[in-house]
Order: sequence, then C-alpha cells, then structure tokens
Amino acid sequence: MYATITDMKKRLSRFYAELYDLDGAVDEDAMTEDLTAANAEIDGSLASRYVIPVTAADALPLLKSWCLALVEELAWSRSGRDELPANVKDRAKTAREQLKRCGEGSFRLPAAPAETTQGQGGASILDIAEPVFTRSKMSGY
Repeated sequence: MYATITDMKKRLSRFYAELYDLDGAVDEDAMTEDLTAANAEIDGSLASRYVIPVTAADALPLLKSWCLALVEELAWSRSGRDELPANVKDRAKTAREQLKRCGEGSFRLPAAPAETTQGQGGASILDIAEPVFTRSKMSGY
C-alpha cells in the first residue's frame, strides 16, 4: 500500500470520523476498502510501464500523495453529500492526470521499468554478401 490508515486520518483530519462513521464508530473496513481501491487505480495506471507495486524509495512520496488524493475523493463520496469539495476534486483530478502521463511515458517515476518496456527500440545491422539470385541475373530463365 502506498498510504496507510494513519496517513488517511492525517489527510482527512477532523473529517475522517464523520466520513467513515458507522453507528458512532469509525469504519476501518471502509477505510481499508478505499485505500485498496486507490492503490489498485494507481497500479492499474502504472502496470504497463513499471513493476508493481512500485517500491522505489524515491517514488514512494509521490505515490503516497496521489493515493491520498484518490482516497480523499472516495471518502467524501461516501458522505452522501451532493457535491465534493472543490479542493478534493482538484487534487484527485491532478493525481489522475499525472498517473495518465506516467502510463503514456511522458512522466517517468524513478522506479523499475516493467519487463514489457525493457529492450524495446533496438536496431540490428547485418553485413551480408551480394545476392546471387536477383531479378536482373535471372532474366531469361
């Protein structure tokens, strides 16, 4: 997981108890579901270019930030309110745009590339003898 429940509580601050209220108690199962969903979205976006889950230390702070932005959107969606706060929408939108750029290759994480991206784009140069049976040499036969 790129973020933890503790990270969620810090991000949602005073709202987490309200957003995950289950009969007066915090529904940690729902929090875990939202974390799992956010992680799956991230891994789905990165899987074509990177070995997932990404474990590179340099990439983890950014992935944590994206995960929390997506989790925050999921948490506010659970609240049943008609509209999400604008800053929550903006953060989730930005995270998805960055994930899309990662998937397209226009933004690169400092992480191990997926096996499917290694070794692509090579060229081979061959040195061979002049062909013996060519069209001009075989005319008349």
